[in-house]
Amino acid sequence: MTAPRILVIDDDAEILEMTSLLLRGEGWAVDTAGSGEEGLARAQERDYALILLDINMPGMDGWEVLRILREDRATANVPVMMFTVNFEVREKLRALQQGATDYVVKPFDTEALVRRVRARLGARSGDRP
Repeated sequence: MTAPRILVIDDDAEILEMTSLLLRGEGWAVDTAGSGEEGLARAQERDYALILLDINMPGMDGWEVLRILREDRATANVPVMMFTVNFEVREKLRALQQGATDYVVKPFDTEALVRRVRARLGARSGDRP
């Protein structure tokens, strides 16, 4: 059985590295993108079981990426967990209203992130690494 593939989109190289190492350590296949544009291109080229998406990025931000993902038939049903340093309730509500499946505040607890990813992947496919 192949491991579920996750795409992490964040303009912070340290977050990308830490998150991808954490998720790979759990047995998932991980691709990364350092910008909204790059992430959107990757998401449209390959099937992902989950996308972790930073909100605040220069150029195409996470809101725009999420909007395009939800409008595209190929990516409309891919679960998207939004990453942000903003912990305001209204931002979380906005993310969920716009089609995100979860909202993670940075810095995040690594064990909690793994549990949430596992729950999202399990909810979608029943497969676990």
